Amino acid sequence: MKAVKAKRVIVEYGAEIDPQDMIEPPDAGTLELEAGHPGLGDKGYVARRQQLFALCRGHRLNRLGPPLIGYTAEENRIWREVSPKLDELHCQHASHIYLDAKRALGISQTEIPQLRHLSEQLKRKTRMHLVPAEGPLPYRTFYKYIGERGFPVTQFIRHGSHPEFTPEPDMIHDCLGHVPPLMDQDYAELLTLIGKAVSATQDPEQVLALKRFSWFSIEFGLIEEKNEIKVFGAGILSSTGEIPFSLSAEVERRPFITDEVIATDYDPSRMQDLLFVIPSFVFLRREVEELVKRFGIAVKA
Repeated sequence: MKAVKAKRVIVEYGAEIDPQDMIEPPDAGTLELEAGHPGLGDKGYVARRQQLFALCRGHRLNRLGPPLIGYTAEENRIWREVSPKLDELHCQHASHIYLDAKRALGISQTEIPQLRHLSEQLKRKTRMHLVPAEGPLPYRTFYKYIGERGFPVTQFIRHGSHPEFTPEPDMIHDCLGHVPPLMDQDYAELLTLIGKAVSATQDPEQVLALKRFSWFSIEFGLIEEKNEIKVFGAGILSSTGEIPFSLSAEVERRPFITDEVIATDYDPSRMQDLLFVIPSFVFLRREVEELVKRFGIAVKA
């Protein structure tokens, strides 16, 4: 009797998913705001999001680079409300690499920066550039751009009713979380390697492992500096609530052990109560190199 081959099962966010979704992610062609989004009942906000969605998607797909945006008074108000609060927390708790890069970029607390100008600075420093994103991109699509030294960044602002919160990556999350570390060469090379590996593999389990590696480092990573725990993950750095919470007694913090990290599921819809601590970006880069080698993924130079 012929043995029946067991179906591969992949668990993400506590639920089984189709492994093929890891390899061939869907690409939404229209704006989709999740249930409970604070801007859903605001027709003006939805219309503005649809306008920016179409503009940025067109620039992304046609590789035109970030468009120059004429931000509204309300959008600048939200930026001016959130940015100084984050900056105060950054000065206390962010890693020195992040702080040095943020100062070098000259990101203003009173005016939303233009991604095109920030992209030009990154090109000169680390050969990275910014890619306009209409909204959250599927993981594999996101890292395909990174493998080409492009970092997708949104250009819309969260809804003004909840300026301290966003259910999706927005300009504050991306610009005040992800962009500054791209000025660091080790960080840039780490990201590029992950991007190339994710693009090269056809194994959904490897894609999931690299996604978890990224989540617990790039998005929600902590780093030890001079015997202190500092923040470098963008998901933490872009939230006035997540920064103090990440360093509180309510969070379990473990040393970053790659095999443990890639076996750990997480829930992106709530505050993170388990985080991992790295000793340096050089360490993290070496861990990625070893993981890619162990997976047998052929990465182009």
